[in-house]
Amino acid sequence: MEPACTRFGPARDRGVALIVGLVILAILSMIGVAAFSISTQEERMSGNSRDRIRAFEAAETALRGCETLVAGGAPFDGTTPGLYPAPPDSTTPSIAEGLSDSDWKTAAKVNLVTPAFANGGSLGSSLPPACVAEKITLPTFHQTGTAVNTSNSVNVAHITARGYGLNPNTVVRLESYYAM
Repeated sequence: MEPACTRFGPARDRGVALIVGLVILAILSMIGVAAFSISTQEERMSGNSRDRIRAFEAAETALRGCETLVAGGAPFDGTTPGLYPAPPDSTTPSIAEGLSDSDWKTAAKVNLVTPAFANGGSLGSSLPPACVAEKITLPTFHQTGTAVNTSNSVNVAHITARGYGLNPNTVVRLESYYAM
């Protein structure tokens, strides 16, 4: 009979297999948690990208709506919301620059482009898109000492539009110049 201290059989190796199995299980768990975290982050990023695209499309709708309004000959005297004469000089900020976030959300100072929201449609936006157009008169030919008038000038509308995504904090601002 052999002494008990010199035994090297399977009974002695059982504890090591348990520890190795637990270490492998812990490593696989960490890999699973990391994969879940990465997929959640990627889903959030794609959602934000989709919301930004919706806001861009809403802003483009507002831009086209304002261009249609300008092309229709609406007056730039402030009686139509969102249509204003340009500032008198370059040191005065434009109307669009002076509007607050709350101004862009109400129809008092901007033109809310509501045809896009007709028949229950909403462009997937939380708020209706809005625009402001400012009429700028530019000389086509100008000699020093002569006044700028309709025979030697061209009118251009500087249009600023804002669109919103599903989240009202997702905002896209577009600007264009439209020759009249």
